[in-house]
Amino acid sequence: MHEKSIKNLAIKWKNEGLSYLEISKRLGISRYAAVNLCVYKMKRTKIKSGPKLKISKPYKLRLKRKISALHELGEKVNSQKLIDECQLKVSKSTVQRYLHSTGFTYKRISSRIYLTDCHKRNRVTCIKSWIASYHDWELTIFSDEKRFSLDGPDDWRSYVQNSSPNYRIKRQCKGGSVMVWMMTMPNGLLSFKVITGKMNSDGYIKMLSESAVPVIKLNYWQNWYLQEDNSPVHKSKKVKDFLEKSRISTLEWPAKSPDLNIVEDCWKTISDLVYDGKQFKSKADLVAKITLAINHLNQSQRHKVIDLYKAIRSRLCIVLEKHGDLYNC
Repeated sequence: MHEKSIKNLAIKWKNEGLSYLEISKRLGISRYAAVNLCVYKMKRTKIKSGPKLKISKPYKLRLKRKISALHELGEKVNSQKLIDECQLKVSKSTVQRYLHSTGFTYKRISSRIYLTDCHKRNRVTCIKSWIASYHDWELTIFSDEKRFSLDGPDDWRSYVQNSSPNYRIKRQCKGGSVMVWMMTMPNGLLSFKVITGKMNSDGYIKMLSESAVPVIKLNYWQNWYLQEDNSPVHKSKKVKDFLEKSRISTLEWPAKSPDLNIVEDCWKTISDLVYDGKQFKSKADLVAKITLAINHLNQSQRHKVIDLYKAIRSRLCIVLEKHGDLYNC
């Protein structure tokens, strides 16, 4: 851009009657540049700065510290909570815009098992004892319970067009649910039992004696192990006495270790099959779909369960390498 003195000189010569071509030759510039010097007038335009920032720097720092503190405590973080605890005099949308501009996204938080150092040490101790004793996983029966809801899982998702709504009918109390107990056997077969009512020690003993033990003994005569989690029902004195009298060996199991139980992998496959269709109208429909899914695995997917048994030792080694942390984290 030319200096102001050159511009004034060009205007003076133009007023004296010189042409743009003569002015350009005197200044050593193009004719077009000489025209601009004489004609163009700078217009002062006000730069649009947008709306004033409603959250000042001190309050931004306060927000940052409050969000960090809430995350450490494992508490929920939302705009209204931040407004109340940081004493902000702004709207929720203002806080939401600020959070989005700083990289925060409001989304559903997936749950994860929290392991303390004590939990990790116990997991490592159990795994080392299994390895030292050459535990025979090919003679281990894994078991677990799962609740199925008539309305499907909370994070049920499906692809839809942007203009189409994505919803399912929400009923009170999720429309009811069904509790299912299942065990896996090394030959790849799955056996299950629908639990009716509240499960207590007597009910668990009855289920084992009538549904579980006969099926296991039909496939394995003796020297097999039953894996159970640390539920109070499983560890009650009545259940322990029944297991001892029935000569059923149980596997010592560390707390908070569903990642070591291959039944959890089977539940994932079964859930995908059960919740693949429409919502269920009754518990009978849900039980029928669960039965169909388990029968499908028994008939055509037994090799997947057998592969899970083959991979147990490598899974335990990975947990040891992680010093007792979760296998699938």
